[in-house]
Amino acid sequence: MMVEFIDFCKELFPSIQPYTAERAKAAMKQFERNGSTLSYITNTLDKNVLYQGDIFSDIPFYYTKSDGTYGTAKHKAQLLTNTCDAVRNENLNFAAILPLNEFSKELQNSMVKNKTYQFFYVPDFQTKDYVIDFGLITSISREAFCKALDINKIKKIVSLSNIGYYMFICKLTVYFMRPEDAKVNNQRDNIQNI
Repeated sequence: MMVEFIDFCKELFPSIQPYTAERAKAAMKQFERNGSTLSYITNTLDKNVLYQGDIFSDIPFYYTKSDGTYGTAKHKAQLLTNTCDAVRNENLNFAAILPLNEFSKELQNSMVKNKTYQFFYVPDFQTKDYVIDFGLITSISREAFCKALDINKIKKIVSLSNIGYYMFICKLTVYFMRPEDAKVNNQRDNIQNI
């Protein structure tokens, strides 16, 4: 899983030196040889602090149906808001966490290898049957969210370890900040200034 992710990053960020990528792969293989497993999540972080990447239960998502009416659905969700902003922003942003079995086997295979930009897969026993969907985002009032957390209406499930966190910010960056393709950029160049 980690080796595929390193290859994925190498493709996306060609400025990563081949030697650096190969050293990272060798380090990951060393963990496997020593019998250690990489932990992407942790339960040891302070439960009272909102850490970017934390996973929560029962977050309401609001959406517009194809007929123009509105609906809601509750999903597990990952906090996208940066840790320092989570203590002062009026709203918190969350990405939905969806069951893997809702997707085709082909897409699941790509998701599990973290090769699909929109989705982030966290290979851990508590999250292995789910995928985080950066394309399905909601905002909630921080004050309302904290009240729901205080009365256990919403619960923190897990936080990300350092490895999980760095994978998360890499995937988030790639999804939202990857450059447009050459055709789109050419179209932008051809737009006349008004």
